[in-house]
Amino acid sequence: MTSLKGCEALQALYPDARILTDGGVTYIHLPKLKIEANGSTAEMEALLCAQQHGGYTTRLFLAQPIAGKGANWTTHGILGRQWHTWSWNNISADLPVLEILTNHLRALR
Repeated sequence: MTSLKGCEALQALYPDARILTDGGVTYIHLPKLKIEANGSTAEMEALLCAQQHGGYTTRLFLAQPIAGKGANWTTHGILGRQWHTWSWNNISADLPVLEILTNHLRALR
């Protein structure tokens, strides 16, 4: 990965993470993100956007929504496919990317 703040810590946990861009927006692709929700842990493909996206300070997009978690799920066409995200805002893009990711995942527990 390149120069996003804190990428080294994220890549230590997710060595297959890669930085991708679409429409001038930078995403961190996480092919096997571990998500704790509904009393269990699952792996799911995800995109972390550590910059403003659609009026949100940062966003986490998932391959599918998490049943019973998050509110107001929407879909977004990114990198040629549909991704799911929920209404969860005000996680600063100034934080290291691992902290941004952790704050988004906290909303799904």
